[in-house]
Amino acid sequence: MKDYFSILEMPLSFRPDQGQLKRQFYELSRMYHPDLFTMEDDAAQEAALLKSGDINLAYKVLSDEQARISYLLHFLGVLKDGEHEVLPSEFLMEIMEINETIFDLEMDFDVEKRNAALQEVEVKKVELNKGLDHGIDLFENQEDKNEALKIIKENFLKMKYMLRIQENLSTFASL
Repeated sequence: MKDYFSILEMPLSFRPDQGQLKRQFYELSRMYHPDLFTMEDDAAQEAALLKSGDINLAYKVLSDEQARISYLLHFLGVLKDGEHEVLPSEFLMEIMEINETIFDLEMDFDVEKRNAALQEVEVKKVELNKGLDHGIDLFENQEDKNEALKIIKENFLKMKYMLRIQENLSTFASL
């Protein structure tokens, strides 16, 4: 896995300075833009094209909070593709109840039930964001990084569920 922070010459962080990130992106993009290498040999042109692609992808991932957290959890070996993550049963029960509400709404739409479900999702998202912030604070302050990554991972995975549910509920917005 490529180190996007090294590509953009930035320190590894769950909260990189977005202004610095943008400045690094523009500076490196200008340096390695493929149009600057048209008079070079094929190898130099190919290298510039690859470097430019890496710079673009690194910026795209690191400038998006959810993509950045996912990337860092994978990069740091906390999340692995294809690995089944186990979440607390209480949380899964809450998800199941919300999904039952969505199923009921599909069968018999009710604006009040939809709005109540959306409110419930928003409350959970606020709670999960607080958990993410706590874990990120621990990590960024060089405290117990293993515990910090565990907290970040759990809250990130829960948030993915909540975002999917919110998306499902939003399909009822046009009704």
